Amino acid sequence: MNFQEFEHKLNITGKTLSITRKNDVEPYCPIKSGCTISVLNNAMAGETIRLSEGVLSCPGAGRGFGFSDAPMEIPGGFGHFASYGAGEGFPPGLRLMRDPELAEQSASAQPKGVMKGFSIIEIKPYEESDSPDLVTVLANSSQMSALNLLFHFRRLGDDLTIFPTGSGCFSLFRLPFSRLDSNNPRAIIGNADISSRPHFGADTLFFTVPGTVFREMLSDADESFLATSSWENIRKKM
Repeated sequence: MNFQEFEHKLNITGKTLSITRKNDVEPYCPIKSGCTISVLNNAMAGETIRLSEGVLSCPGAGRGFGFSDAPMEIPGGFGHFASYGAGEGFPPGLRLMRDPELAEQSASAQPKGVMKGFSIIEIKPYEESDSPDLVTVLANSSQMSALNLLFHFRRLGDDLTIFPTGSGCFSLFRLPFSRLDSNNPRAIIGNADISSRPHFGADTLFFTVPGTVFREMLSDADESFLATSSWENIRKKM
């Protein structure tokens, strides 16, 4: 199945993005303040976005996108910021983790060096001729079901798709980049972050796989459940 047919089958026209690490191109980020990950909306509208650490609009994005492995510099410390806060005069805690120690341990365990050798992340609408590092589909629940089933069409295992905690950019960039050389690719569902969710539709999550895996999914689509009446019945309600 070609990509245009696949878009039609899943009603995902304009919602599939190529993500590629690059060098020697000029950065371009139209978002000047707030959550940098909102640039995905610009990419879905047809723009090509090229991010470097110097153009990010969010203080935590350097780490989330994978440009930096250094701890986030937040008054009171990241651990307090991600948990219950450091008290009066400091940013309020996000209450994402039980205590500062657990939050610090979680941050320390994140994969490192994922942008080694690269300085730019390019995000653009997916095209059939692309050879991206990652492909991300912004999907609703029915589309997510289809993408996940198709990802498992040629694979065994009940833990191949993960839905990690962490920032929206961590789930879309740092973590998927870290798995690119794995012999056991995983699909990563992202956008559980309550800070990034307001920038997208209420039923929207990210489905991210290596570009090579996405091409396999396209080649499998004709022989899959997408050709059945069961899928057509779901598709009519989307």
